[in-house]
Amino acid sequence: MACHFDPIHINSRNPQRSAKWWANIFGAVILPEVEAGGMLFAPVSLDDVKITFSGPRPSVTGALGEPAPIPHYGLEHLGVTVDDLEASLAVFRAQDLEIYERKQSPAYKIAFVAAPDGVCLELMEPLG
Repeated sequence: MACHFDPIHINSRNPQRSAKWWANIFGAVILPEVEAGGMLFAPVSLDDVKITFSGPRPSVTGALGEPAPIPHYGLEHLGVTVDDLEASLAVFRAQDLEIYERKQSPAYKIAFVAAPDGVCLELMEPLG
């Protein structure tokens, strides 16, 4: 079965701001916005993977629940390889985003960090 990710969908309080954040931080390409079913979809492309940000469906009444703390079952984080973990963490610190955990594996320096919209990212710098 041939397949590819299209899209990773993230609920956001401000889809346009979220798309711009991913473009500014990771160099994602902002794609054309789409309105459908009373919702604004603000997609970006990062390494040929589409990430779409939208608000909740109009049929959702009340506030959406807050994201679960990590670790938890289900989709826990998105992994992003970076060339300089310390420089990447400085960007997150400058935005007052939480750094949950730092560790090292035999192949990577790793940090789990908060991104907007309750997304957890695993930033990984290859060793050697």
